[in-house]
Amino acid sequence: MKNPDDEKETICAIATPHGEGSIGIVRISGPRTFKISAPLYRGPKPIQNMASHTAYFGEVVNPIDNSLIDQALFLPMHGPNSYTGEDILEIQAHGNPFLLQKIVSALISQGARMARPGEFTQRAFLSGKMDLSQAEAVMELISAKSTSQHQWALDQLKGRLSIKIETLMTRLLAIIAEIEASIDFSDQDIPVQSGKEIVTEIQQIKDEIHEMISNYDLGRQIIEGFTVVIAGRPNVGKSSLMNYFLQEDRAIVTPEAGTTRDLLQEPLQLEGLSVKLIDTAGFRNSHHPIEQEGIRRAQKAQERSDLTLWVLDISEKPSTEDHDMAKKLQPEKTIILLNKSDLPKQGDIDNFIQKHPQFKYTSTSLVSEEGLAQLKIYIKSNLIKQPEKEQPLVALLRHKIALETAEEKLLSGIKSSQNGDSFEFPAIDLREAIDALGQITGETTLDDIFDQIFNQFCIGK
Repeated sequence: MKNPDDEKETICAIATPHGEGSIGIVRISGPRTFKISAPLYRGPKPIQNMASHTAYFGEVVNPIDNSLIDQALFLPMHGPNSYTGEDILEIQAHGNPFLLQKIVSALISQGARMARPGEFTQRAFLSGKMDLSQAEAVMELISAKSTSQHQWALDQLKGRLSIKIETLMTRLLAIIAEIEASIDFSDQDIPVQSGKEIVTEIQQIKDEIHEMISNYDLGRQIIEGFTVVIAGRPNVGKSSLMNYFLQEDRAIVTPEAGTTRDLLQEPLQLEGLSVKLIDTAGFRNSHHPIEQEGIRRAQKAQERSDLTLWVLDISEKPSTEDHDMAKKLQPEKTIILLNKSDLPKQGDIDNFIQKHPQFKYTSTSLVSEEGLAQLKIYIKSNLIKQPEKEQPLVALLRHKIALETAEEKLLSGIKSSQNGDSFEFPAIDLREAIDALGQITGETTLDDIFDQIFNQFCIGK
């Protein structure tokens, strides 16, 4: 947790990534921001007189000898209408790490302190500009690698999860107040809910929390990415499909069966999702030890994947291996591609489909590109099972654990009331549930968790 003395300190740091660039930003925040930075500025108007949220062009000078460091834009933002809630100044100079470090050194010589990792966002949290879940969303927004992760981070930054948690906490507090009123004024004619009504309301809140927990796996996959495996017998078009998705010749394609012996893994942005695409060795009976090992690895990858694209060559009769694999694959995690649709279809393909109606099928051709655009959309719809619109998506393990603790306490409260115990005991459980929910927004977060979260940030944020 932040030391109270830190509130008196003004901090500074380079806010742009390390390396050369056209622009580099040095950020200063704290009560002495403008006083400390004034000696570094040479221009027509003193920094203290600059209008907030307005850019001014001037020279950055060394306050020790008044020598020129760079030309830059100076952007003051007066607290509390700033990111941290304090006075902030951004010096937008040329993106030379040497020049930016000279500016930071000059600020430190005037009384600023080097910011710790995440300290700007930490101050935003402490000044009430955002809660802890929104602060975490800032980090996820910075590191987002897909459209879906970016959208999730924006939703959380805008407070979608925070609003839901605050609503649940308010409802629980109202129930506690009702319970305490029924205890304290039991001898007076004051209308209160019955025990059964109170239990029903607690159950409703518990169910909503459980629904949020149930969406965690999807949230985690949006953050970490999905795994999609391309599998099937040799020479059915697996490697060609891999190359199509990547738009490059990543996998070797030859007429010879068994060309792919090991797993080929590549990251891919697919319809806004972050995907790890894995091309596998062809499934067939083989006595070659290297090919056997490749098949074993392919089976292991398929079992762990979020989705398997099982490729069938419709110009050939389905083999024994195809029928055997159909018995092992999980239908809810499998799409069967009826590939090479540009060629005449072998008659037994329809029989195969009739024998295995539990699967989803789609036709594709790597030659004519039939069905490939639709396949991308189909893959996304099979990876993303949309949660209820009103429920925020839980994607961080810390949030899941807090929700599970709250659910456990509410269940304990329900059991106590149903066992005929005094309502004093359920009230204790409800308070503990509120404390657990408060850990998500930061109202009841322990110091070590608090520090761990902000230590993950870069020093300029």
